[in-house]
Amino acid sequence: MSRSRCTFHVRGLDCEHEVEQIHAALKGTPGIEGLGFDLINGLMTVEYDDEVIEPKRLAARLTERSGLATSVVGEPESEARESWWSAHGLMAATVAAGVALGVAMLLHYLGTRLGLPESTAATASRFFCALAIAAGGLWLFPRAWRTLRSGRLDIDVLMTLAILGAAALGEWDEAATVAFLFGVSESLEALSVARARRAVRRLLEIAPPTAERIVDGRSETVPVDALVKGDRVLVRAGDQIPIDGAIVKGRTGVDQKAITGESTPVDRGPGDPVYAGTINGEGTIELEASGSIGEALISKIADQVRAAQAGRAPVERRISQFARWYTPMVVVIALLTVMIPTVYVWATGDPVWTTFLAWVAKALVVLVISCPCALVIATPVAVVSGLASAARRGVLIKGGEFLEAVGRLQAIAFDKTGTLTLGRPDVVEVVASGPAGEEDVLRVAAALGDKGGHVLGKAIARHARDLRIDVPHADDYTAIPGKGAQGRIDAVQYHLGSHRYIDEAGLCQPDFHAQLDGAEEHAGSEVAVTGEAGPLGWIRLADRPRPEAAAVVAELHDLGLRTVMLTGDNPRAAAAVAAELGVGDQRSELLPADKVRAIDEYTAAHGPTGMVGDGVNDAPALAAARVSIALGGVSSGAALETADVVLMADDLRPLPWLVRHSRATLRMIHQNIALAIGIKLVVLILALFGIANMWMAVLADVGTTLIVVANALRLLRTADPTKATA
Repeated sequence: MSRSRCTFHVRGLDCEHEVEQIHAALKGTPGIEGLGFDLINGLMTVEYDDEVIEPKRLAARLTERSGLATSVVGEPESEARESWWSAHGLMAATVAAGVALGVAMLLHYLGTRLGLPESTAATASRFFCALAIAAGGLWLFPRAWRTLRSGRLDIDVLMTLAILGAAALGEWDEAATVAFLFGVSESLEALSVARARRAVRRLLEIAPPTAERIVDGRSETVPVDALVKGDRVLVRAGDQIPIDGAIVKGRTGVDQKAITGESTPVDRGPGDPVYAGTINGEGTIELEASGSIGEALISKIADQVRAAQAGRAPVERRISQFARWYTPMVVVIALLTVMIPTVYVWATGDPVWTTFLAWVAKALVVLVISCPCALVIATPVAVVSGLASAARRGVLIKGGEFLEAVGRLQAIAFDKTGTLTLGRPDVVEVVASGPAGEEDVLRVAAALGDKGGHVLGKAIARHARDLRIDVPHADDYTAIPGKGAQGRIDAVQYHLGSHRYIDEAGLCQPDFHAQLDGAEEHAGSEVAVTGEAGPLGWIRLADRPRPEAAAVVAELHDLGLRTVMLTGDNPRAAAAVAAELGVGDQRSELLPADKVRAIDEYTAAHGPTGMVGDGVNDAPALAAARVSIALGGVSSGAALETADVVLMADDLRPLPWLVRHSRATLRMIHQNIALAIGIKLVVLILALFGIANMWMAVLADVGTTLIVVANALRLLRTADPTKATA
């Protein structure tokens, strides 16, 4: 078997009952291995055996059996087959029904004033009501018939029963009103979902459509799609950068907020990477494209978000399962609404027919109330809005299940090096023990460190240059692997290395030895510096905590989350970092398997536990965590692939924002579910007491759908995560 995947655009796919239609239409089709649905974007993903069926035939089959115009995404020939009726039929039928209903109402209320006999006005009113029913039915009745043929019940069938039942009872005006209002409801739902769709797309499609390509020293405007690897591109001050690449000429500040969520521009010059969709600051630059727009980071982010939209959060799956038995349950309630009062009256010996007709009318209202669309659409709109809003703010979430899971976390575990700390050694203390001053100690150490490749030596040299110290040249340089180095500066022999190296070389005097022993009680690594006349002093280097880490940890505690640091470092260093940052718990000297056990223990003791790391290291622990969160995805392609959530900037500040955002999304979903069910229950109770009629039920459903969509779209307007933490 050759398994393939294809994406289809299905017009009108924005509610769960269209999903049921598709399942019914494709039931028994050979070669189909799995179906996935993105209701917000109207997309269906099909896994199929390409030796058995091809996408074009599958699209034609679905269009024929379901009436939903289906086309293969990316194939213009397939997409061009959509008929006018498929695109505009619902709106046209609704407008026609509305016009006919309006004429009927005018004749009913003003017919006699216009000089028509009362009987003629009533007949004409019923005629136009019938036209309204027929116009609304042009769209509704064929769909209901296809559903019945497949042996299912859905909202199309229930609305058809309600309309025909009202007409049979002689309630022509109510039947026509329901036919019109149901069309309005479907149209408004489609428009509201389309608005959500456009809002989401605007957040993701941020790269400019054109670029200025430099050819033979002159610039020409070309579509971004035409750029390839190696092209020279001119980007003027204030313009969007059209393609990923490296700066070859010029210096500027780049606003990367669209990708990383960073609130301030970052300095960029020759050799530095820049990304499509970010905004060039005050300087004109030239860059060399690193690939096509399809390979750009923003394209990968958009693909990840679209893939996440096609998946469904657990709460969304639960709602879909509820919707499957919700409609049959309402049908049973409608039948009981008729049967119980009728049987009761029959048992008492009173006339049955009048009671039967009265309760049939109420049962029809119950059928109208049964539309589950507001309930079902409440969740995916909120989830997709949450995913898109997070992506726009530099937080890439791989799916609705992870968006939901973050909101349910009870604890967060952190890797130490590179996550809570900067991941590189920095000079934190310089101590002179002889006649030379601290600057002389740093000057000698930087000269020797600059010649070698050791990370500590390079850090010392970098620190000296940051202080604008003139670093001399070292001659006769010799590295002693694992210990240190030696060399001559101005004809004087110097040594740089560990305490052990200085001891073995016979250069460590007793008082200097005691000083180094005391220094080693502190966190970090000590590097000793000696000359021909004796010890000069030592330099202590340590991996500094991230500037924002302590505030982030404190904010997570304020949100009710436990924090734990998991590290392979020694207990002394781990305890020092944990105490400085206020981390609630720390575990040191852990191997990868130990970190997995620690995650499992925390989950068992405290509830779902997430893990924050760099997306590459500590893979077992990240896999064991309920949610794995990678830091610095803008510089790590692996992070985009391995983690459930990626903080695109090299910054922890979006983490508390992510927790609040996830919790807000869950609250939004619960609010929408409560609104959808609560309003229907109120109308149901009013119907059973004879207060609500069918058109009121349809209006309630329309209003509920619009309310839950508008409520969910509020998630697109959230605060800047980098400003959430002081």
